[in-house]
Amino acid sequence: MHCPKVQTFNPKNQSGNFDLFVLCKGLNSGKPLEAPCPNSFVISCKNSDDFDFYKTLLFGLWKAKYFHQFLVGSVIPFLRIDDFKTALKEQAEAVSKNQFAFAKDVHKVKLIERKEKQMKEYLLLLADVKRAMIYRHFKR
Repeated sequence: MHCPKVQTFNPKNQSGNFDLFVLCKGLNSGKPLEAPCPNSFVISCKNSDDFDFYKTLLFGLWKAKYFHQFLVGSVIPFLRIDDFKTALKEQAEAVSKNQFAFAKDVHKVKLIERKEKQMKEYLLLLADVKRAMIYRHFKR
């Protein structure tokens, strides 16, 4: 598996169509981003297939909190670019052996997260109903 070019994000550099942004500071380090931010890495992929593969891989690694073992810093933890590159290369090689099963599991996780979000919204709605039922008994 070919590892794409990884570098620190710089707003002066022009971004390409297949650039993937990854958060590198804080406890969410390794999280794939839709848009760049000052504390991110840029992964420059060659085509949309590589882009989708690395986005899925990074989502899985972030969800599994894989990058927590590489975080350094006492106040604001951050991920070193060399540690990130090494981990990304190792995991890309491991996952590419059974890419279909990995993509299938990531899809299942996304479905579970969607359901979890729906349940949280439902619980908030139930809390509002309980509050309204009790509130109607008080004087105004």
